[in-house]
Amino acid sequence: MKRGLAALSLWGLALAQEAHRVAITHPGGSYNQEVAFLYPWVYFFSFLIFLVVAGSLAYVTWKFRAEPGDEGEPPQAHGNDRLEVVWTLIPLAIILVLFGLTAKALIQVNRPIPGALKVEVTGYQFWWDFNYPELGFRNSNELILPAGVPVELEITSKDVIHSFWVPGLAGKRDAIPGQKTLLHFTPEEPGNYYGFCAELCGPSHARMLFRVLVVPKEEFGRFVAAAKAYTPPVADAMGQQVFQQNCAACHGVARSMPPAVIGPELGLWGNRTSLGAGIVENTPENLKAWIKDPGGMKPGAKMPGFPQLSEEDLNALVRYLEGLKVEGVDFKALPKF
Repeated sequence: MKRGLAALSLWGLALAQEAHRVAITHPGGSYNQEVAFLYPWVYFFSFLIFLVVAGSLAYVTWKFRAEPGDEGEPPQAHGNDRLEVVWTLIPLAIILVLFGLTAKALIQVNRPIPGALKVEVTGYQFWWDFNYPELGFRNSNELILPAGVPVELEITSKDVIHSFWVPGLAGKRDAIPGQKTLLHFTPEEPGNYYGFCAELCGPSHARMLFRVLVVPKEEFGRFVAAAKAYTPPVADAMGQQVFQQNCAACHGVARSMPPAVIGPELGLWGNRTSLGAGIVENTPENLKAWIKDPGGMKPGAKMPGFPQLSEEDLNALVRYLEGLKVEGVDFKALPKF
């Protein structure tokens, strides 16, 4: 119990340290940039309406205030047709302008982009799978994209309804079992973007996070070439044996999902910046805590704990997992948004 509370505190602290950087106004991609065009108009009309309403209230309060010696009921006004027409037409005009601008933005952000990189996004309780069918590799919980290249995400779910949301890059899209929803945008600014499930999906809904790692186009090309030619290395033979005995039934390391998916693919584990579907940073200490008691860090997680592993076996397993990576790639240096 104490371990679980400590793990939750660690997760909360890590998220709180970065939460102030998550903003829907961040212009990290073409989607947010298109939507950002609406903000000045909304602010302008909101300020204009505030000035008119507050100014009118102040004027009427001052103009028709009671003077010393006034007695009885003040003169009654029974309507002003011209004024009623004006205060109906002006809000209607504002609504029509905002409606037109919003419709234009919606059409633009939902329009397919020719030549877009296609990625299949699948939500599970409580993690995400990212498959690149045209590039021949996949990753879990961290979506790696090239800056300046349009992408098309094909989003679905294998269990309950989830919602895919990266505030710094684009809007939300529901992940619905048996259906596919599309999200189009061009990531412009390299960085480590925080993603969330925005649909209540179970006890660890708030911990169903992910990262979108936007890297320069040239670096992405090198990474893809290395990932396609990648053979899972064995950084620790003893750790590999521990993995085969305890983890291989649920997790793969060959970048291809088994027919009965239970846990995330771990083939590029050493290149990830986070673990537990984004809840904490990927460090050996956090990985040890996760292996011992994943349910304490993420209630409802299907992965069982392995408190029975000796310290020697645990260290060997961590060394093996940390060695599953493409060399020469460091995503942890990306700025976080």
